[in-house]
Amino acid sequence: MPLPLQALVGGVDDTGSHVFNLDPFGSLIEEKMVSTGSGSPFAYGVLEDRYVEGSQIDEMIPVVVKAVDSAMKRDVASGDSFDVAVITAEGYRELSMEEKGNLLN
Repeated sequence: MPLPLQALVGGVDDTGSHVFNLDPFGSLIEEKMVSTGSGSPFAYGVLEDRYVEGSQIDEMIPVVVKAVDSAMKRDVASGDSFDVAVITAEGYRELSMEEKGNLLN
């Protein structure tokens, strides 16, 4: 049996920023915000409470970090580490361990 995969694909084009959810059955859906994996119900609890459409990236990064942290604390399959990538028209960057730690404190 093939290994199921749910991929999140994000990027920026001439029309703006986009996030797509590619589910294990091949459906591709554009989302405003999305979570995947066994811890996603916990992450969605934070995202649905704190996500504000039209917010700036700097306003939403703490929300993303809190959502992933919530999933990791409540779902053993979510692991104990995570990366946060920011994709803009200017490029791609990952938050450092220090930046993530500061956001969690």
